[in-house]
Amino acid sequence: MKWRAKGSLVGLTLLLSACGGGLAGTYEDSMGLTQLRFERGGVVVQSSDLAGVERQMRYEMDGDRIRMRHPDVEGAALVLTRVDENTLSGPMGVTYRRVGE
Repeated sequence: MKWRAKGSLVGLTLLLSACGGGLAGTYEDSMGLTQLRFERGGVVVQSSDLAGVERQMRYEMDGDRIRMRHPDVEGAALVLTRVDENTLSGPMGVTYRRVGE
């Protein structure tokens, strides 16, 4: 009985950790030029109303580091750092703030 309870607890823990840890919501740079919409399943959509472009990418998290992989260029990635729940920091001092779910 103890083994079964431990197995259930381990399974529940793995299930909960698989559901969490990702990002959700839309973040926008301070000038309002670029938006990053993080979706379930490791998908992020980068869009720019000014340039009229939208690009879907995959992202992975490692602690507070977010690696967004370019879909067309092997090995190319944008790395962001999660500062807090509502703020992401990118290269050259670019900051993204959460603007929506």
